[in-house]
Amino acid sequence: MQPSRLDPVCAAIRATGRRAVAIALDLREVGDLESAIGRAAGAFGRLDVLVNNAGVPLKVPALDVTPEAWDAVMATNLTGTFFLTQKFGAWLAREHRPGCIISVASTHALVGMADRTVYGIAKAGILQMTRMLAIEWAPLGIRVNAVAPGRIDTAARAGSFKQPGYLESALGRIPLGRLGLPEEVAAAVAYLAQPAAAYVTGQTLVLDGGVTAQ
Repeated sequence: MQPSRLDPVCAAIRATGRRAVAIALDLREVGDLESAIGRAAGAFGRLDVLVNNAGVPLKVPALDVTPEAWDAVMATNLTGTFFLTQKFGAWLAREHRPGCIISVASTHALVGMADRTVYGIAKAGILQMTRMLAIEWAPLGIRVNAVAPGRIDTAARAGSFKQPGYLESALGRIPLGRLGLPEEVAAAVAYLAQPAAAYVTGQTLVLDGGVTAQ
């Protein structure tokens, strides 16, 4: 990501009276992850929360998946996410600080769906990573959780929603009868990062309007 693309986000954060520092990072470059954490720690003096929100989509039948497509998804969605989490956990351990890690997964990690195999496998790996690290790092005071959004009304999905019949079909499968909002996902992440969730670790908070309850 180009650093300039982060400028509007930083400006919005600063407008609320808070501090923000833009650090461009490619999760596929594992060797750069530790230095990125160091820059962030140097800018703020301390680190408390990591939110893993990077992801690469892939919609293709399983029979058509190529090794290149598999690697492209896994490099960011699973491999890069794991190693950034590892480096963040190592920083907290060295500093003898508690902390919180929250990963954005997907309901594709919980239910089956055609053409989403590789993406679902990667996100399922994130959920198992969450459970494993929650146990291993509990003695360090590091909580590890995840959120699993379903269909969220984002700009990236706008093209799909314009396809004839797509939105109606999607809403028909959601018990609450509407799409989720980005603000609702953000609120779930914020909850898991707060002291109110101090006794929550190893969990996945699902935001899907009731789809996985069916």
